[in-house]
Amino acid sequence: MTVLLLPAACGDDSGGTASGGEGGDSETTTDLLGPADPASGDPVRIGLVSDGQTQAFDATGEIDAARATVDYWNAHQGGIGGRPIELVVCETGADPAGGTDCGNQMIEQDVAAVVVGQSTVPDAIWEPLHQEAVPTMFFQTNGESILTDPTSSFVLSNPLTTAFGLPISVAEDEGVDKVAFVVLDVPVAVSLFESLAPDIMDNADLDFEIVKIPPGSADVTSQMSDLVENGAGVVQIVGYDAFCIAAVQGLRAGEYTGKFTAVSQCVTDATRDALTPEELERMYVTSGVALGATDDPSYQRYEAVMDAFGDEIDVNDNVPMVGYTVTAALASSLDGITGEVTPSSIADAIKAMPLQELPGGGGITFRCGGSVMATNPAVCSNEWLRSALDADGQPVGYQAVDSTSILERL
Repeated sequence: MTVLLLPAACGDDSGGTASGGEGGDSETTTDLLGPADPASGDPVRIGLVSDGQTQAFDATGEIDAARATVDYWNAHQGGIGGRPIELVVCETGADPAGGTDCGNQMIEQDVAAVVVGQSTVPDAIWEPLHQEAVPTMFFQTNGESILTDPTSSFVLSNPLTTAFGLPISVAEDEGVDKVAFVVLDVPVAVSLFESLAPDIMDNADLDFEIVKIPPGSADVTSQMSDLVENGAGVVQIVGYDAFCIAAVQGLRAGEYTGKFTAVSQCVTDATRDALTPEELERMYVTSGVALGATDDPSYQRYEAVMDAFGDEIDVNDNVPMVGYTVTAALASSLDGITGEVTPSSIADAIKAMPLQELPGGGGITFRCGGSVMATNPAVCSNEWLRSALDADGQPVGYQAVDSTSILERL
């Protein structure tokens, strides 16, 4: 259930694709890619572990985008330390045993570092890599052992910003004093809120309640009516689309008039079909990438890279963009690395990196090395993007938000 707290942004499922064609065709694409700076010499092996193709979902777009990113980096960014990147890929199948196997394969393949986008089995991937001190960069994970590791683990986006930053920021904007967290009654979700909400919400000077809903509940009218009676001004919904639909419909029956906030897995075409335009316009979602922000330079570069080096990659799908962002973030964090490129030198270089803009992050900045959050030294940023939805359930621009102040007591 780790995936519940992953920031998969909601985009237009019918969006366009990048057609490929190395080097790009337009002057604009060329400008965005920058001048040629080809890498040469012996390759640096970097691993990518993805859930890939599973019976439940298809994450292979993450792999395709990562490969395109590596090709771009080798042609225009000088690879890593001037040497070309060789991408070594392993798919977990969203199975813990597959995750462990992939971690072991990365060690056998002698990779210098590993990137992981949005996996449902991050701890299984991480354990063998951590034992061998192989630097591993995650887009996001809420695995406690990973987050608290100060040696070889790096997490681009703090999962606590997804769970708490969005509803707190909306409550502050709306001038309300109470937030309700409507969460699936499963241990990974409930334990997060029960253990951390008291300190975080007290720091934000907000009252809160946690409403636990058993998985598969189709009618939650009673629980939502009680929530409305208890005076919540913002409701944060943490779950998949069917869960969110049931929660909002229960709130509708209880005549709730406040704002909704949600993890982006909440908003799919099914959600857009089930909820009214007025309800969608009262909803905010959180994201770690500026998906679909065509006026944003970081998204424009992503589009250009996929157009020049990808093959029919859907640039309006979150999964490929996360593959691009985590791969480019690792490579950019190693800008200027010199000498022998080893797991140890890579870990040291990442920890010493300067503050940088996150590739595809819409202005989000990141810096790994333990300075962002003392209790979770693997975290590289407390920043995230917030977006309101329009009447069609699509994001309306992005606003960068920093949650450091509400997390500082942890």
